[in-house]
Amino acid sequence: MPDFYKKLLLAAFSFIVLQNQASAQQEAKVLHQLNDLLINTVMHDVYTPPVASRIYTYPNIAFYECIKGTDAEYPGFAGKLNGLKQLPAAPGAYNDTLAAYAAFSYVAQKLVGSEEKFIDWYTHFHDSIVQKKVPLAEESFEHGRKVANHILQWAKDDNYGPTRAMPRFTNSDLPGKWQLTPADYATAIEPHWNEMRTFTFNNPGQFMPKKILVYSRKKKSAFNKTMMELYKLTSKLDTAQKATAKYWDDNPNVSVNLGHLNYFIHKISPGGHWLMIAKQACIENNIGIKKSALAYSLTSIAMYDAFISSWDVKFKTNLIRPITVINQFVDQKWEPYIQTPPFPEFTSGHAVISNAAATILTHIFGENYHFTDYTEIPFGNTSRSFNSFYEAAHEVTWSRVYGGIHYPLTAEISIDQGKDIGNYVYHKLTGSNK
Repeated sequence: MPDFYKKLLLAAFSFIVLQNQASAQQEAKVLHQLNDLLINTVMHDVYTPPVASRIYTYPNIAFYECIKGTDAEYPGFAGKLNGLKQLPAAPGAYNDTLAAYAAFSYVAQKLVGSEEKFIDWYTHFHDSIVQKKVPLAEESFEHGRKVANHILQWAKDDNYGPTRAMPRFTNSDLPGKWQLTPADYATAIEPHWNEMRTFTFNNPGQFMPKKILVYSRKKKSAFNKTMMELYKLTSKLDTAQKATAKYWDDNPNVSVNLGHLNYFIHKISPGGHWLMIAKQACIENNIGIKKSALAYSLTSIAMYDAFISSWDVKFKTNLIRPITVINQFVDQKWEPYIQTPPFPEFTSGHAVISNAAATILTHIFGENYHFTDYTEIPFGNTSRSFNSFYEAAHEVTWSRVYGGIHYPLTAEISIDQGKDIGNYVYHKLTGSNK
């Protein structure tokens, strides 16, 4: 068995060693490590950021619904998330932790390509629990499977399947419209993502920004001013700005061209990065399993809906990327510092989902929460420290400007869009007025 699975199973068995009296923090370790496994599997399978956000969310909802039980402090999501009906009733006696582990792993294996990673984990976990004769094990696993099947049936109706067969995006030759960009000149990804069922919105356009960046070549226009601001800024990036752009790149599939050699580097997605930040905050605060499950589920839900909102704006405005307009009208040799992703510019998806996630985490952990992010160490970057989640999200937002892929005005508008989404999701699902 790979070392990763051994560590994951060891954490899961901790409550057995303690004769079913393990602390909620001990039990939460498995939730954290299941999310690690999910994030790594998504990265291995190379899903686009919007699709990755879908895969992160359903398993965490299944886990949360199993673990919250009848605790009034933790509201259920049935009737609050679009289309989610009342979940299966729990048996009279069962282990909610075992049920939650089973539900997460079963939902996850049905959503990823490398399903064997979760099948292997669950098989080893199940067999070890049975061998140790843990009380109520089979009743707990059965309840977890029932919850998982309920969540998976709900997921089937989110329109993901039909969008796989919808036509590719057709480029427009009109001035200011998005064009294929180097290095790969790939077609736009997920042009129908706004047709996915949202989790909390009344409609995908509910958070359309009040201010829209409109293409114009007039010298005094807002577009021309912000485009030239970007050009001047990126023409003299300092070391810190370059490091910031690289740190938050979070491009799951970077294309590298060296002469006749072409290869891809797989990295964590934007949503996965923020779930890792949520994990670190839970561990540093010694947060128990229920609150950890709430943090994961609310953060992933907010990011999923934020992707739908941003993609709705992107393909309605269909705005040209900096590399296209600058090469055409300003400087033929100019290049962005990081690779331009293949879809329209406005708004910034990374900025919108980051500010939505930061808003959720601020509600949970507080305004001035100092933390150090270690997510990027495996990818060759050092850790970075922040005085709040909003400070981190602000850096994410401007990293896209430093990288040369978003206009400064887009960055500013995207911050507000993300925060509005995060607040809406938090208040709707928790019922809190704070």
